[in-house]
Amino acid sequence: MLMHEQIKPGLSYAYEAQFTQLDSFAGLTKKESGVEILFQFSEPECKSDSVDEVKSKRIMFNFDHAYLAAYSEFDLTKLDDQQKLSLCCNTQMILHEIEHHQFKGLFRKMFLESKALSLLLCFHANQVADLNDCSSCKFLSRPTEKDKIMKAKEIILANLEQAPTIIELSLMAGINQCYLKKGFKELFGQTVYDFIQQQRMLKAKMLLTTTDLSVGEVAETIGFSSGSNFSTAFKKLVGVFPSELVQN
Repeated sequence: MLMHEQIKPGLSYAYEAQFTQLDSFAGLTKKESGVEILFQFSEPECKSDSVDEVKSKRIMFNFDHAYLAAYSEFDLTKLDDQQKLSLCCNTQMILHEIEHHQFKGLFRKMFLESKALSLLLCFHANQVADLNDCSSCKFLSRPTEKDKIMKAKEIILANLEQAPTIIELSLMAGINQCYLKKGFKELFGQTVYDFIQQQRMLKAKMLLTTTDLSVGEVAETIGFSSGSNFSTAFKKLVGVFPSELVQN
């Protein structure tokens, strides 16, 4: 059962360990009192079949309207309830940092507040994409076409180690290749290729910092056949070579 702990007036945090394997997802719910965000996830190392092993976790933050009033320019009235969104690699990194932080006392509360706001921003980024008026891509004014672009994103996140080509992705999402490329850039501000590379590197960073996998094993896990190509791509997006990250 999730037991809430107050981080500061109007903001509470809850954590729960589960001994059964649960689906990973993120969900946002608007309530009379404010906004609740819930994350259910499994760590990469959760592979044991023992009933005594923690296999999944749940993290929740509750934001009261009084707390959110300090961010008046952040229009939460436009946030819709969203259930079972996929966890992008950025969100997974934040969740891992929350679970394994070493802060205590006041610094712990400051840390949790910063991560709560970061996670809320993840939902906001998804909502901005959904509310985009798509003035330069008229076909996206049709809800079914926008849904196909959102489906393409979900497919990518579920298949990072063997990311589909544009041709394959367009067939899987049921959309024209040209519309896929234009619509994806319009909604997410990135090309399909750039989004895949960013998410792969974020996943690599998470694996390098949360598992005992070697650099070569991580490269293989996210779909790189060449360790040198992986190191170059990682350095370009993260700012350091993967070997430096492991050493630190």
